[in-house]
Amino acid sequence: MMKENLIIIGAGNVGGFLAYNVEEVGDYNILGFLDDDAEKQGESLFGYTVLGIIDDIEKYITKGPLHVIIGIANPKIKRSIVDKFFGLPLSYPNVVMKNVWLSKSVTLGKGIILYPGVTINFESEIEDFVIMNMNCTIGHNCHISNFVTLAPGVSLAGFTYLEKGVDMGINSATLQNVRIGESSTVGGMGMVIHNLPPNCTAVGVPAKVIK
Repeated sequence: MMKENLIIIGAGNVGGFLAYNVEEVGDYNILGFLDDDAEKQGESLFGYTVLGIIDDIEKYITKGPLHVIIGIANPKIKRSIVDKFFGLPLSYPNVVMKNVWLSKSVTLGKGIILYPGVTINFESEIEDFVIMNMNCTIGHNCHISNFVTLAPGVSLAGFTYLEKGVDMGINSATLQNVRIGESSTVGGMGMVIHNLPPNCTAVGVPAKVIK
């Protein structure tokens, strides 16, 4: 049976992780990367070639299915790429590494990347294009909206709600029932004990808004 084609968007660190490990979750024919960095064009990175810029995606859409994984951590860039691809005949598979633990009654959207050691407890909902790096722990009844990125070691207590595009730094955490507003950033090691507004940056223990 012929393998289905896959392109990785972004030839950086997340893209490298995908190139080396996506075979653990699917049997794909990886065509290569698309990346807007002019210095990477035509280069061989992580065993695959940078084929062109992101706008070249339509060159690789043929009669067969084209699978795309967006290997970019920055929530704003992820969101802009998905908007750019709107209406194209693309499939966005999930990458869920084999040692990820998902409780029963967890729901997953599309285009999600779950690194090794991620654990997600019951009745949590993970929307589209979410990245959870190594050893993130998600409590029960959490809601993680589109384009969220969690750095390694993030811990969310039960009933945490992350709105679209939240970016949480390494080893940051929340108390129960906390809501973090759209496009907000929590710095590394930050402990969020109260709701945060949209479009802010918060750091420290407890996390305080600095801008």
